[in-house]
Amino acid sequence: MEMLDEIKTVQMVNGKPLISDEIQVAELDFAEACEDFIKAERKFNKIEATVRLNSSASVCEWWDSLEERYKCEKRVWELFTAGDRSPRSGRMYLQFRDSLLLDGKTLKANA
Repeated sequence: MEMLDEIKTVQMVNGKPLISDEIQVAELDFAEACEDFIKAERKFNKIEATVRLNSSASVCEWWDSLEERYKCEKRVWELFTAGDRSPRSGRMYLQFRDSLLLDGKTLKANA
């Protein structure tokens, strides 16, 4: 056995793998981050449409919603990439982002 080899054992409960609390919390955090991003995106789009059509609408509200959208998306991106800033990871994130925004109802990963 080499130094970098790792042996993993998977506990089974009722024929299904037992998932650790840490993994469950990470999945919940990711799902919550995705939901927050979708909400922020929709809010921003609504405010942006209003600001563009109505010159008396609050531009400050537009900037605030833009910032909120950025923060929410950055959280999703950080959780999705887990620090991997490679071009491959970036492309995978963009594909995920597109599917998330096109179908905001499906928040579960297929992995």
